[in-house]
Formats: sequence, structure tokens, C-alpha cells
Amino acid sequence: MDYKPGSPPPGHNVLRPHHVDLFAMILLAFKEFHGKLPQQFLLYIYRFLIVEVSEAVQPATHQQIVDFLKGAPLMNDLNIQNYILAFESAPKQLINVAQLTSFFHSATPLYTDKSGDEFRRSPFGFFCRRCHTGFSRLSFYGVMELLKDYQSWCAGDTKAGYGPVEKDLLTGDIWLFTTMSDYGSTGHPQAFEAWEKGRDTGDDVIGPENLRRYFEQMFHTNNDSGIRQNALLNLIRMHYVRKEYAAASKLLQEAIAVARTCGDRVTLQHCISMLHRLPTPTGVPVLNEIQPDLHPLEVLYDVAKLLQPRSGQPLTLAFEKVAQATGLYNSWVDLRKISPHDRERLGLHAMQAVLWSTLGCHRLAKVEESIVQVFSRWGDDDPNRLNSLLNQAHRMARNGLYQDALTLLVQPRTWRGLSLDLYQEWANMIWHILALRVGRRGQRRLFHDFLLPRQPSSSTFASKEYFFDDCTSSLPPMSDELHQVMSARRRGQAVTAIQPLLQSLWNSEFQGRFPLYRLGVILLADVGLEFGMSKHCQSLIEGILPQLLPGHEIEHRALACYTLGRCIIASSDTELAELRSALPHLLMAEDDYVHLEMFEAASDVQWLLMVVYHNLGMTTEGAAVYERYNCTTAKIKMYEESPMDEEAESVWTLVTDVGALLAGR
Repeated sequence: MDYKPGSPPPGHNVLRPHHVDLFAMILLAFKEFHGKLPQQFLLYIYRFLIVEVSEAVQPATHQQIVDFLKGAPLMNDLNIQNYILAFESAPKQLINVAQLTSFFHSATPLYTDKSGDEFRRSPFGFFCRRCHTGFSRLSFYGVMELLKDYQSWCAGDTKAGYGPVEKDLLTGDIWLFTTMSDYGSTGHPQAFEAWEKGRDTGDDVIGPENLRRYFEQMFHTNNDSGIRQNALLNLIRMHYVRKEYAAASKLLQEAIAVARTCGDRVTLQHCISMLHRLPTPTGVPVLNEIQPDLHPLEVLYDVAKLLQPRSGQPLTLAFEKVAQATGLYNSWVDLRKISPHDRERLGLHAMQAVLWSTLGCHRLAKVEESIVQVFSRWGDDDPNRLNSLLNQAHRMARNGLYQDALTLLVQPRTWRGLSLDLYQEWANMIWHILALRVGRRGQRRLFHDFLLPRQPSSSTFASKEYFFDDCTSSLPPMSDELHQVMSARRRGQAVTAIQPLLQSLWNSEFQGRFPLYRLGVILLADVGLEFGMSKHCQSLIEGILPQLLPGHEIEHRALACYTLGRCIIASSDTELAELRSALPHLLMAEDDYVHLEMFEAASDVQWLLMVVYHNLGMTTEGAAVYERYNCTTAKIKMYEESPMDEEAESVWTLVTDVGALLAGR
């Protein structure tokens, strides 16, 4: 028999040779030497027996048990020496069927039920009762086979008596006195374990087939199993996670009909909630109403629906949903007496981290992410921990910490134990970080020749996120409008994008997406410079600059400082003091752009700095900026011509190796 850590207990009991040794140890300790052995020695053998009886580890061999007893404390005690001698002589005293039979029947007083509340049960008594019951069902040939295996096992053959045992209706009565239970099959969890493995490794054949085998087992004697809807629900969840929405929708209709026929309200509510998760033709999400059997995490998923810009709802409604999900979860734990689950509790914190980040409160988001990462286990397929790490890495990459972000994601404790579906999210984030760095550097050749062909199949990449092009893929509503403004600004036609800019400002302010709102204000000030409204534009930037100075969005801060410097220059009216006040903002913008490796934007700031230094007569500082400008333009040319990046290639090679390792488990 195979003993694997974490494997379910066997569905039927099979007497093995090591059971005889354990039975002998218990019989000697509780009967022959009862009250004679020291407490320290009893504690020593109890600790050994509790591990062996639980069958959670590979069973010890006969010689290992003997060596363990000889290493016991207080070996000078005469009773302990006699106990060990009696145990060592057990194989010599059990040499025929009669001796083995009397040996098992001699332990009956150890586990006979007694009347009265003072009687206490122990796992050792249950173990002895199980061994006695199993031995009583053995036929004469079965006892002979057990005796032969036991003698061979004690002689050193560790494989004797540990072969696979399968129920055979034709030959089973040779070894056992069969009962009615031997003619029927019962449910076993091995098929469901194989389904979970196939689901996690992406095996579309083994997974669903073992799921069918598991639910086709006989769990009871009724004509209808009554659990077919559970099999359908598991398949639906698999298709949903893989974004196979057509297949999930088709199976959902069948699962809802089966659940209604069986009267399974809980599964029916799960199916209806899954139906509300599927994308709608109009793009407007369907929110769940609080129902008696509604799971709290389905209410929490409504927050994810409201976080989509297409919902058009303010984030305050999402906070209300978080409060509802928390209250409903506490109600489930208190009223239904359901033990709290770590993943479900951490899911509330993980969603709040995303919500605070969308709102622009990055410090609160970090607090929630820290809670998830501290109280979750690494090396597990916990989506809460993975999502918090992915969000943290994406935020670090946006702020120019590309090396730190990639280091956080490629370390083994991040990807070890992931299912293949979660691995795709992990690989997708690494690809986006590499694409973000390549896009900021202006390495279009590297992007099209290396990264784009290796784009993950599950990626929702739109080239507008990193490049100014006219691709047909669209961004979320407010982001797409801001992209139109930036594209028009790049062509010197920002005036033509006033309408989408104002629309984006209104929507972002109404929904409470303040990072997008601050970016819209910066672009509004930039457009206002085209109309000569320098004073008003300067006041707009100065109003939001304190929110940007902490550096949670370095790119936004760089653009704000650059725009503010231009506003100050435009409104200076050749006043040297006012012109000098623009220098700190321009220098900060230059430092931020260089840190982000956005060399094209850095060169624009450096060119403006040279003009300011020239007007101020600061030739030394102007010469230093000129040298930095030449260095920046050289880097732009180098990255434009570079066809390969060794670091990106090595990182992506690691990503593919990890995928092969996880799929081959």
C-alpha cells in the first residue's frame, strides 16, 4: 500500500504485516505489562504508536521498530528489558495459524464496550478493534497468507504483504468470509483527486473523465444519485476560469434544470450566481441580490463587476458591496456554524486592496496587501496571495522598479504550487511588465520581433497601452478617451480632443477614480496652454500637485511637473525670478523620466531645461544638461536599433521552464 502525505484514508481496511507488530506492542503494553512500565517509557512508545496507527507516514519495518525500542530511555529497568524481549520473540511465537488466531483473540478485553460515562475511548482501542474485526473475516487461506507475509516481512522482505488488493467477486471468498457489503461498490475519492490534478495541469481529457467517474460511483442505494448537478457545476467552473464562456453557458442551463429537479437549493443558487458572472451582450453587469443560500464571495465578486469602468457606477457602491459581503460572511460563520476559511477571509482583504488602489489610496492598498501576504501560505495555489503579488509587482513596474518587480514574481515561493490557470495570469503579468519597459524605452523592434510572438494566449493586450498607434483594439472607456487626448497632443492637435477629455474628467470624478481624474486635470492644463491660459493652467496643476508628490504614480508626477514648468515659463513675462522658479519642477520631471527609462520624454524636458538655463545665463548648468541630453539621445538610438534584450530573454526562458514544470506534475 502506498502512503502519501495528504492522501485520503483508504476506503477499506487491509491487514498488513506491520499491523501485527503494532498490535503486539499495544497488547504487551496494555495487558501483559499493564501497570509495570515507567511513565517515561510509556510516553516514548505512545508517541511512536500514534504516528504509526494514524497511517500518515510510510510504515516502519520490523527491524526499525526493534531499534526504536532499544533506544528507549531507562533501559536499565527490568520490566522494559522484558517488554523488548517479549516483542522480539513475537515472530518466533507466531509460526502457525492456531497461534496467530489465539494472538488476535487474546486482545478482546482491550476494546470491549463498557457501560457508563466514565469509559474513555482511544485510537489504540479503535485500532485493535479494527485489526480484530479484519482478522475475524479472514478465511483459513487468508490467515495462512497473512502468516506467511508476516514471517517474510520480519525476515527482511519489506515488500511482502504490501501488494495491491482489489475486490474480486469471483475469487474474493477464498480469502474472506464475504458479507453483503463486499458485493457492492462504494465511493472513493481517488477519481476526484485525479480530476483536480487534471484541472490544475490543464489536461482536458483526464480531468473531465475522472470527474464523471467520481460522480458515477454508488454513494447510496437510491435509483437517482441526486448529485449530477455537482459534476456539472465543477465543469462550469473549469470552463469559466479558462474564459470558455460559451461552453459554461451551455452547461449552466442543464445544471440549473437538474438542480431544480433534485430540489438542491444550494447548488441552484451557485449556478444562478455563475450565470450572473458571465459577460452580458450589453456589457452592463448583473448584480446579485441577497438570498438565503447566496455565498458571500458572490457578493464580493459584485465588487469586481463594479470596478469595471463600463459599469458606470461610483466606487462608493463597491464599498457598500464589500460591507455586505463581510456581514454576510460573518452571518454564515455565526448562524450556520461554518468554520471560517482562510482563503475566504483573505479574499475580503484582497478585494479591498484593489478597491483602495483604484480609488487612489495606495497606502491603504499596501496595508491590505500586506495582510493577505502575511496570513497566506506561499507555495500554494491561493489566488488571493497571487493577485496581491501581481498587483504589487505591477505597481512597482509602473514606478520604474522593473528589476524588483520581476524579482518578486520569478522567485519560487511566488509560482510554486500554482495551477495552470493561475500560471497563465502569472506569466501574463511578467509579459506585461516586459512590454511596459520595452514600450517606455521605445524598443519597437524588440517588441514586434521578440515579445509579441510570445504573447500569452490569455493576454488581453492592447498596443494602445504602451504605444501611440491606431490599432482597432479598444481600452476601457475613460482610458480610451485619455489615450485619444494624448495621441492628439503628440500630433500637436490636442485642441481637437476637448470633448473626450471633458467626458473622461466627468466620468472619473463621478466614479471616484482619482488617479485617472488627476491625469485628466494634467492633460486639461496642457491643452489650456494652447489657448494661452497659462495662469489658470498653473493653478490647476498646483491644486493637484500635493497629491502627486508622494510618488505613488511617478509618471503622473513627471508629467505634472513638466506641464507646471511650461505653465510657469509661459506666464513669466521674461521675469527671471519666475523663470528660475520653474527649474525645480523641470529637474524633478527629468529625474522621474530617467528613472522610468522614458528617454524620449526625458529628452524633451532636457531641451526645455537648456532653454531656461540659456535665458538665465547659467552656462555651466546648461552645459551639464546638454551632456545629459546627448547621452539620452544616444540611448534612444541604441534602444531603437537593439533587436534583443538578454535579460528579457532569460526571464521569458524561466517563465517557459516553470510552465513546463507545473504542467508535468
